[in-house]
Amino acid sequence: MFHPARWHRLVPLALAAAVAVGAGSQVQAAAPPDHKVQAYQNAELIQLLRIHTPTAADKKRLTTLDLDQAESAGKDFVDVVAYGNQDRRLLTLAGFKWSVLEDDLVGADKEREAADAAYARGVQTKAIKAVLPSGRTAYRTLADYTNDLAALAAQYPTKVKSFTLKNTSLEGRTIRGIEVSHNVNTNDGKPVFLMVGLHHAREWPSGELTMEFAYDLLKNDGVDPRITNILEKSRVIFVPVVNPDGFNLSRTLGYEMKRKNCRITNGQLPTTGQCAQSANQSRGTDLNRNYAGFWGGPGASTSLTSETYRGASAFSEPESRNIQSLVSANQVTTLITNHTYSNLVLREPGYAGAGNTPDEALYKSLGDQMAAQNGYDSQFGYELYDTTGTTEDWSYYATGGLGFTFEHGANSFHPAFSNVVNYYYGSGSTAGKGNREAYLIAAESTINAARHSVITGTGPAGAVLRLKKSFNTKTWNGTNIPDMLDTTMVVPAGGSYTWHTNPSTRPIVVQQGGTESWTMTCERPTGQVLETRQVTVARGASVTANLTTCAATF
Repeated sequence: MFHPARWHRLVPLALAAAVAVGAGSQVQAAAPPDHKVQAYQNAELIQLLRIHTPTAADKKRLTTLDLDQAESAGKDFVDVVAYGNQDRRLLTLAGFKWSVLEDDLVGADKEREAADAAYARGVQTKAIKAVLPSGRTAYRTLADYTNDLAALAAQYPTKVKSFTLKNTSLEGRTIRGIEVSHNVNTNDGKPVFLMVGLHHAREWPSGELTMEFAYDLLKNDGVDPRITNILEKSRVIFVPVVNPDGFNLSRTLGYEMKRKNCRITNGQLPTTGQCAQSANQSRGTDLNRNYAGFWGGPGASTSLTSETYRGASAFSEPESRNIQSLVSANQVTTLITNHTYSNLVLREPGYAGAGNTPDEALYKSLGDQMAAQNGYDSQFGYELYDTTGTTEDWSYYATGGLGFTFEHGANSFHPAFSNVVNYYYGSGSTAGKGNREAYLIAAESTINAARHSVITGTGPAGAVLRLKKSFNTKTWNGTNIPDMLDTTMVVPAGGSYTWHTNPSTRPIVVQQGGTESWTMTCERPTGQVLETRQVTVARGASVTANLTTCAATF
């Protein structure tokens, strides 16, 4: 079997890393042989298999095998990446039957490269008319994302604000994002739509689609009335690469099937080059099992070499803590986290035993609306398979903001690049719609006050208003993880403000029949608190909070 040269770079990378570490460094003892590495070295086929799982018990039993489950499943199947003969023997011994979707994933990558080159030539010669908003003809590298984010901020200084997330990655990389809105540097209380990509390193289209929507909004502001309205009334935040270390390894350093981050040993930072060593390629934490909501439950593994390893504890990873901090500091009323593959729009709950959310009617309606545009199936997260510790397991239950996972594509983590164009604009029955239209619907839902909450009132111009709430998020085993939401806005010059927020009562409290309030403070820019009050507001409701005491002493 032919292996593209990129896969063989794993061996020299490992040797180079060993030299760089040096004899005097504290290095972990060599890990036992990795059967995935052995499969590559022995020229065994790396295949994408569709496992026959006619019952829920079969799906649960498959999970116990700790194989690399793709994010694709149906009522009677689950897709699995099988690394050589060992995985296939394990499936056989467990009594599973399967069909082969892709008989040689390594060879398929070479075919993708050839298809990408042909697509780029077609665009260059204008034989192909459909191009993305940015004009890209190939998958970005990590450096490309960094450069594109900086270029947009430079080109649109009043509409784009660059920011870096709170924590660097395990390998010390800065994680970047941009905020897009009219008068973006004004803290004005607009609702927030957050879109992220590349939690999972090998899911390259997830970052591309995130980035292309940013380009689209900026290029068509003032041209498309819908987009102009969205940027006038909301803030759209983009983080295209949540997992830069894993993505860099997948996209540039040769291990394209890398899914997780670079956590080699719990509680320790990786040494230089350690993540790229072939012995460590199965190690890491699945960032989309590391969020605190129901952390440690079904669909998340305790094995550091499993592709769904949950991490040593909830929010143990800097990359997941970054999204926690970002959501906690903004009134994110809508969230989309992009993934591949299986053509799904997924909503909470992520595991069947959780029961419907108190917002199921609204949640389903919005999911169905978006799925009608991209041609995907709209369903509960657990209908893919049970998962816990995912982004929305935390974000929805902590904030009430409606969060969705989009699973793009039918049968590949990163297919030929031309597929990204089809994902974005639609093809066949969805031509002219696609995920572009789904994202626009999500953005318009963000600004729909009937779907979040509104606080209005008067206060002294220039005062900082703060909404804060401290609470505990429970993991699967009942451990309480301290949590806090803390957002601000500034009272505009006229002295009247409108703040679009999430409901004051978290969904998990609504399920229990309770209510909660925001703690609202009015402060001088120095942070001195002049007035404090409790504000209770439901989804779809508006309340008035006139800050007269603050106005009198500001």
